[in-house]
Amino acid sequence: MPERVYIREKGESFVDLTLAQAMELQDLGFCRVTPTSTAGRWRITDVLKVGVAVASGCELHVVPKTPLENIVLMASLGGVQLRLGADDVGHGSDNSIPTAIARALLIAVEQATRRGLLKGYRSVQESAAVVRGRWDISRQLAKRPGIPLPVEIEFDDFTEDIDENRILLTALRVLARLDGIADVLGSAFTAVQILFADVESLPRGRPLPDVRPNRLNQHYTVPLRLARVILEAVSWTHRDGATVGGTFLVDMAMVFEGYIANRLRANLAEIGLDVTAQDRGRWFDVDRSVALRPDIVISRDGAPVTVADTKYKVLGSGNGAMPNGDVYQAVAYALALDVPTAHLIYVSGDVVARVLQIPSAGIDVHVHALPLEGNARALEHGVATLGAKLVHSRQ
Repeated sequence: MPERVYIREKGESFVDLTLAQAMELQDLGFCRVTPTSTAGRWRITDVLKVGVAVASGCELHVVPKTPLENIVLMASLGGVQLRLGADDVGHGSDNSIPTAIARALLIAVEQATRRGLLKGYRSVQESAAVVRGRWDISRQLAKRPGIPLPVEIEFDDFTEDIDENRILLTALRVLARLDGIADVLGSAFTAVQILFADVESLPRGRPLPDVRPNRLNQHYTVPLRLARVILEAVSWTHRDGATVGGTFLVDMAMVFEGYIANRLRANLAEIGLDVTAQDRGRWFDVDRSVALRPDIVISRDGAPVTVADTKYKVLGSGNGAMPNGDVYQAVAYALALDVPTAHLIYVSGDVVARVLQIPSAGIDVHVHALPLEGNARALEHGVATLGAKLVHSRQ
């Protein structure tokens, strides 16, 4: 049984590690590891992810500043279909982040596949004795010029082996390899994998397929979101850098950003506003040499109303002030979009909510502190209140 060490997401932690363990932890790139004056004692700060990191037989569990229930809620797109309470995430002896998100995925997949797996058309290329679909003449000539059989054909197959199911199966199989996950979740975890018997896993080291939401796959929204969080947590799509077995690290900045954008999109649609996340079509200069990528752009009938950036970060000063660079960035966004307000969305406890008036630019920067420490209902209420503040500030 590997040794367990607990470190905090916020602030600093001091742990006893060997040099090899400290180097492996530093190589994972989610925190800063520095030596202290005591041999074998290390200082860990600037933690960017939460979960479990394995280094030479030592398990380092990052204790998040956000309740486990709310992490699962945010990871599942705000619980549009999935509502997990404290009893669900805390069931059993292991209530770690990997286990909680694994349980959330299991429940979401079970809900989404009650009537069977989603099916769709997928282009298939194969060699056959008879023509079915389209005869691929160029491939025929390239593979066997002058030989009539077998025939190279291409056709659309109505199958369960589609991108949506491949993403879910890959996430389930990744979880099954993590120590203890299958044991904690029991037979239901095995049963749901059997459901995907005719589906292939995705290869490691390649970007995940770009699955766009539509009328047919909308019931897959929650499990697909969780699956992507899981595959990112184990660096499934990363080509560079070794991933230590058992390491499961969730990027809370990505989860927080996605959650805020999706809940604002749902809430503000009711009053005729559109929310664009990670807007790539913005530039600061006429020549388009300085690209801007605001986290959230709120528009009405295509015209920007205001702009916002999410900032899930641990600030070290402790005086409630935000970094100057964040304010400069917000002002740049507002100028580029020609809107009078910009918003910076932090986690409560990191900054003090306030309004910064920038008279020379004619822009107000609103600083928000969203509380994450309450239960899921309080979190949802906080985001709804935030949405109202974003659109009712001075326009």
